[in-house]
Amino acid sequence: MMAKREELEYALVTGANSGIGLAFARALAARGEALILVGRNRARLAAVARELVAQFGIPVRTLVLDLARAGTGARLHERCGTAGVRIGTLINNAGIGLVAGPQHAQDPAAYRQLFRLNCETTLDLAALFGRDMAARGHGRIVNVASTASFQAMPFAALYGASKAFLLSLSEAMHVELKPLGVTVTAVCPGITDTNFFKHGKPKVPGWLYPLITPARVAAQALHALDRGRPTVIPAFRHWLFAQVARFLPRRVLLGLMLFIERRRKGLRRPAR
Repeated sequence: MMAKREELEYALVTGANSGIGLAFARALAARGEALILVGRNRARLAAVARELVAQFGIPVRTLVLDLARAGTGARLHERCGTAGVRIGTLINNAGIGLVAGPQHAQDPAAYRQLFRLNCETTLDLAALFGRDMAARGHGRIVNVASTASFQAMPFAALYGASKAFLLSLSEAMHVELKPLGVTVTAVCPGITDTNFFKHGKPKVPGWLYPLITPARVAAQALHALDRGRPTVIPAFRHWLFAQVARFLPRRVLLGLMLFIERRRKGLRRPAR
């Protein structure tokens, strides 16, 4: 597929099969940007590509790749380089979470997979494509973090830590790359209506903490990227919740998160 060299710049979207990744693909296609869609589901990627070509008439390439495997970020970068495909926009969206439970009880194979995808692969893609963009003097990177970035997440410990990693990485790279013509933005959505919650929507009142759409996340992220902002939280009430972590003492915040996560996930206190 990636054999022909060309000067056209592409927007590369990981996890483009559904959810936030698909919303980014649609939003970028509506802007007339050529796309490379990366995901694991070949049939679904092909269907999305057909939809976007038919609706917007833009070039769309697809690449079936499991980014949770070791070294796949570097391999994806290498394949683009070998084909002479230039990436002008990188949407680092692919990510996973673990089933609710204490970190010590998680399957090591599962949490290593989460770490590789949410941290290692995302870092490789941001660093390698960021280097190319800096050499050309322009480029844009979006890393999809979360409101989980702003505090520890009992019973989702590694997921929260991985998103905190992404937020810190993004803000630092934003400062490093801005003088070189490259913008890096971390988008930190709260609860979003995607398959991430396929085991059931969180039991949080909508008036208190609204469920937002993937389209809103993508639109707000691109709006912030256009304006050169390092971070954006797409919903105001999600932003308010994120600010709590800035003002509460860490010990109090941990107790609050422990209470919320137990109630939200129906978890009981551990037996002694």
